[in-house]
Formats: sequence, C-alpha cells, structure tokens
Amino acid sequence: MTKPVRTRRRTSEVRALLLDAAASVFARKGYAATTTDDIAAEAGVARTLIFRHFGSKSDLFRAAQLQPFIELMEGFRDSWQAQQAEVWTAERLMRTMVEHMYDSFRAHRHGVLGLATSLEALDQEAAKEAREVLDQVFADVTEIGKQEARRRGWFSEQDLELSIRMIVGMVASMSTMDSLLLPAGRARPSKNQVVDHLTAMALYGIRLHNGELEDGETES
Repeated sequence: MTKPVRTRRRTSEVRALLLDAAASVFARKGYAATTTDDIAAEAGVARTLIFRHFGSKSDLFRAAQLQPFIELMEGFRDSWQAQQAEVWTAERLMRTMVEHMYDSFRAHRHGVLGLATSLEALDQEAAKEAREVLDQVFADVTEIGKQEARRRGWFSEQDLELSIRMIVGMVASMSTMDSLLLPAGRARPSKNQVVDHLTAMALYGIRLHNGELEDGETES
C-alpha cells in the first residue's frame, strides 16, 4: 500500500497558523499560563517551529497581539495620504479610518482581547516593548491629527492624543465585544450602522477639550 505523500507547509502558512493559534490561546489563558506546547497543539505543528519562526514565546506574543495596532497606524497613514491631493470631507476621512480600525480589530479580535488581559503578565522586556509600540502608534496618529487640526481649524490640538486613545478604545470595544454590548436578534445593528454611529461620535468627541461642550458651554 502506497503511503500518502506529506506536503511541506509553506513558511507563510506555518507563521499564519502560529499567529492565529497564539492569539486564541493567549486570549483564553493569558500570557503567564500559556505554554509553547499549548500554542503548538492549537496550531497542529511541532513545538520547535515556534522557536524557528519567532525565537521565543515573548516574540510570538508581540507578533500576534500587536499586529492590529500596527495595521491601525498603517491604515491611518494610508487614508490620510490618499486625501492629500483632493481634501476629503471630515466625515469621509473619519469614516474611512473608523472602518479600517473596526475591520482590523475584528479580524484580530483574539489578539486584541489577549493583549488587554495579558499585558501586565508579560515579562518586563516584552511589556516595555509592547508599551513602546502602542505609544508610538498613538504618537504617530496624533501627529496626523494635529496636521488635520491645523488644516481644518474646527477642532483643537489640545488633549488630542487622549481623544484619539479614547476613540480607538471605543472602536476596539465595539468590534471585539459586540456580542456583549450590542442587542441581539432583529434589533442588532448592521456593521454599516455601527461604523456610521462610531464615526459620528468620533467627530463630535474630537471637538471637546478640557470639559468644554459645543458652542462654548461648560459642564456645571
């Protein structure tokens, strides 16, 4: 009887399997409780492949969990550059960015949730690098926002990074915890409805700073 021929997986396929498996296991068990054996078993590959492709559990964690935030920056930059020749309306630009965020966080939801629950459990070096990546992403997005503030003139640069962090958090929670936060059944809004609403809230939110409300009114 002829033995079936075993096909060799491509490097890109193995990396994708490991990244998906790592994101899923980290989200379920947290960083500290997850072992490389757990990840290898989830991916259906030999444990040695983790070290061949990523070097360590920490390296794999960074690759699996930080990818959506790296994509966030790339999407912001691409959207912003696309409207340099012919300036988009604020609504079009914000909606494009919000939809990109939503899709990226949704595609990497296990990684996002895993990062949220595992960051404090990382070893010191890995946690420091994760924080540096996140801080750089928000700094880059804020710089783009400041340039838009100067060009458009209807929102302030003051507290802009905090506003951006909160907008990103809002989109991340609605795209990864939608089953918890959104109504079920026929009352459940479509993706377009969610993105439209998030866009409107983001546009309104960046108008505010230091507790100021629209038309100069302040909270009592």
